[in-house]
Amino acid sequence: MDALQDEVESLEAILMDDVCIKRTPKSGEVEQIETTVLPLTGEEEEQQYVCVTLQVHPTPGYPEESPTFKLLRPRGLDDARLEAIRSACNAKIKESIGFPVVFDLIEVVREHLSGSNLPSGQCVVCLYGFADGDEFTRTECFHYLHSYCLARHLNALRRNYQEEFDKLPAWLQKTADPFQALCPVCREHIGDETDSLKCAMPPSELLNAPEFKVTEELRKMQQRMSELYLQQKSRGAIIDVNAEGSAVISIETEEDIRRRRRREEAEAAKKLEGPAKEEVIKPTTSSTFAPVVQETHRIMPEPTNNNYQHNRRHYRGGRRHHHHHQHGHHHRAERDRGEQNPAAAPATAGGSTSNTANTNSKQAKAQSASSGLAR
Repeated sequence: MDALQDEVESLEAILMDDVCIKRTPKSGEVEQIETTVLPLTGEEEEQQYVCVTLQVHPTPGYPEESPTFKLLRPRGLDDARLEAIRSACNAKIKESIGFPVVFDLIEVVREHLSGSNLPSGQCVVCLYGFADGDEFTRTECFHYLHSYCLARHLNALRRNYQEEFDKLPAWLQKTADPFQALCPVCREHIGDETDSLKCAMPPSELLNAPEFKVTEELRKMQQRMSELYLQQKSRGAIIDVNAEGSAVISIETEEDIRRRRRREEAEAAKKLEGPAKEEVIKPTTSSTFAPVVQETHRIMPEPTNNNYQHNRRHYRGGRRHHHHHQHGHHHRAERDRGEQNPAAAPATAGGSTSNTANTNSKQAKAQSASSGLAR
């Protein structure tokens, strides 16, 4: 383990911040060495188009036992190049059993990257490879695209951003985030180089691509996809755009939701209180109706003959009590004569009629007299 410790100190002195050493928390032994390897391009860092991260795990018997390694986060490298680097590292480990090999592995990876410092694989926009003479661009996250394709990608992003921005109300447009270019591979923020890329030429494979033709294989695939579409539509798995286009989506704010809930609660409370109020009001109405009528009669008495006679007796003072008793004796005597002599009933009726007429005339005179007093 002393050899490993010496090798780690040498790596830290040479690579400095470019190497990361991970140790165990208890014993402090080295369990992982990690560094990002770039091709040798002198001082022109912008010409470094490929990179890969080398991760080495020393075994307990290192260097007498071979360490394990991984190639992580490759940029600009296809599977064939990664496999070539992996084979070269395995061969170097077998040759260096008994000796420190971490620094040698870093040099092997760097040599392969420097020898093929061109991106391999395909452009994620056009899906064509990188040929000699093609203009390509490396993003800050070490992804490679044709300059022409990257310019189209950035223009599409800006157009979509402007469409969404125009849909916002004026008060939201003031606080909206500005346009930010994104990498089409990892969605990381990248620089907006639309102006410098707008003059880039299309890749050679895109220019020389044959004209598209529908082959028999493609027709069979279209038929299978059409049958699958009809099957999914019959089961309700396809959304009808025309049918859903007329649907209105109502968006409620929190304040609208609170108001709606309060309104619903008030309506429910009224429905519950309605029957109870009716049961209480019915007996109250029947019991209070009679006193109201009595009070009305008491406040607004009709001007009858009895009231007039009562007022006359009241003003005459002492004669009131005597006249009242005489009036009572007179009616009692007439009733007794009617019972003894039924034949005299018609005469009595006629007399009563004349008495009624006299009474009416007296009422009219009393009303005129009372109106004169009122004046």
